[in-house]
Amino acid sequence: MDATHSNAKRRSGGYPDFVKIILIGAGRVGTSVVAALQAQHDVTVIDLDGDHLGAIGNRYDVMTIVGNGTSRSVMQDAGIDRADLVIAATDRDEINIVAALQARALTKARIVVRTSSAEYLSAWRAGELPVDAMISAENEIAQAVARAIGMPGALQTDLFADGRAEMVEFEVHADAAENIVGRRIAELRVPDESVIASLIRANEVIIPGGGDIVQEGDRIVLIASPEASREWSVRLARRDLAAIREVVVVGGGTTGRTIARALCAQRLRVRIVDADQAVARICAEEISQADVFCADATDTAFLQRENIGHADAIICCTERDERDLLIALLAKSLGVRIAIAVVGDPDYVPIFERVGVDHALNQRLVVAEEIVRFTHDPRTRGFAMLENDRVEVLELEIRPESSLIGRPFRDRPLEGAIVGAIVRGDRVIFPRGDDALQAGDSAIILAEAQRVAALEQAL
Repeated sequence: MDATHSNAKRRSGGYPDFVKIILIGAGRVGTSVVAALQAQHDVTVIDLDGDHLGAIGNRYDVMTIVGNGTSRSVMQDAGIDRADLVIAATDRDEINIVAALQARALTKARIVVRTSSAEYLSAWRAGELPVDAMISAENEIAQAVARAIGMPGALQTDLFADGRAEMVEFEVHADAAENIVGRRIAELRVPDESVIASLIRANEVIIPGGGDIVQEGDRIVLIASPEASREWSVRLARRDLAAIREVVVVGGGTTGRTIARALCAQRLRVRIVDADQAVARICAEEISQADVFCADATDTAFLQRENIGHADAIICCTERDERDLLIALLAKSLGVRIAIAVVGDPDYVPIFERVGVDHALNQRLVVAEEIVRFTHDPRTRGFAMLENDRVEVLELEIRPESSLIGRPFRDRPLEGAIVGAIVRGDRVIFPRGDDALQAGDSAIILAEAQRVAALEQAL
C-alpha cells in the first residue's frame, strides 16, 4: 500500500467545514467527483491502479492510497474513523457493495454507492442494504434524457420542490420564436411563476439586474413552475422545434433499455435499433411497447427504408462515441430534429454539441453530480450543477436564526447568488423585490460554486 498527499488545505467558515471524504475508485466517475469536491473538502482516494491515482494526485489536492478499497486495513489507513462521507464509485458493482458493507462496520459516516444493477437498487429500496444512497448511472441518464425530450430547446433541466419547480437552461438565439437578443431584462415578459436567475456568457456568470442586456449565444437560466418552463420553452426554442412524439433509441444495452422504458412511460412512440440479434431479442422481450429492429443504424438504406428521418428525436447510446456521433449526424441529415448522444468520454461533450448534436450527456458526470449532493449541508433537498460546476442550484431549508430572514430581495441580500423560488408550506413562491425569506422556508438558490459554502452558512 502506498499513500501520498499534497499540501494540506486550510479553510474556515461555511457548512460543512472541512468534510472528510473517502472515495473508492479513481476511474472517470471518481475523477469527476474529485474535481467537484477537492477544493472545499478533505478527499482521500483509494484505488489499486497507481497510474490513475498518480494522474489525480498530480492534478488535485487530495490524498491517494494505492490499495484494495474493500480492505479493512486500507480503510483504516485512510482514516475511516474520522470520515463524514464514504463514496464507493468503482466500475464494478460487487466491489462497491463489499466496500460499502465493510465501511458500514467501521464508521457511522454516510455511505453512497454507485451501481448499475437493478437488483442491488431494488434491494436497497427494500431496506436490505445498510447504505444511505445508491445511485444508478442508467436511471440518472434516463431521467436526464426524458427531461430533455420533454422540453425541446432546453440545454439542461432539473426538478426541485418535488417537481413543483424546475431549473431550465436555454441558449439564446435571434431566430427563436421570440427574439430577446439585444433586449434589457426589464423589457422581457417574465411569467409570474418564473425568475430569471442567471445569464452565463463565456466565462462570466451574471446575476441579472433590469439593465442587463441579453446577447446572442447567452445561456439564460430560469427557475420556474413546470407550466412557466414550458411557456419559456415555446418562446426561446428555435422555430423548427415542436412537441416530440416519436423517438428512435440506437443501442439496446442496459442504458438504452432504461431510456426506452422511461420514454415509453411518457407515452411516446419508441423504436429501438441494435445490430446484435441477441440484444434486440432482449429489448423485444422486455419492452413490449417499443418497436425493435435488428439492424445497423449507420446503414443509410435501413434509415431511409424505415423513415428514421421522420422521427422527432434520436438517442444514440451505443458503446462507441464515434459511432454515436456518426449516427446522430446521419439522422439529422435525414430530417430528425433533435439528436441526443450518451457520451462515454466527458471531454467529448462540448465537441459533440459544437458539431451539431443537440444534447451530449455523460453518465459519469451525471452520476458525479448526484454524488456531490451528499457533501452539501444536510438541509439541502435538491441540487444541480451547471457549466462544469461553475454554477450550482440547490434547494436549502432556511435556519430560523438566519440573518437573511425578513430582508426584501430588492436589497439583493445575497452576493453572487439569487433566490429563484421559495417553498413555503404547500406553496411555491417565485419572488419579486418585496418578498423576503421566513423561518421554515426552503429556498431554491442559484450561486457561483465557490460561494456555496458561505451561502449555506449564511442561510
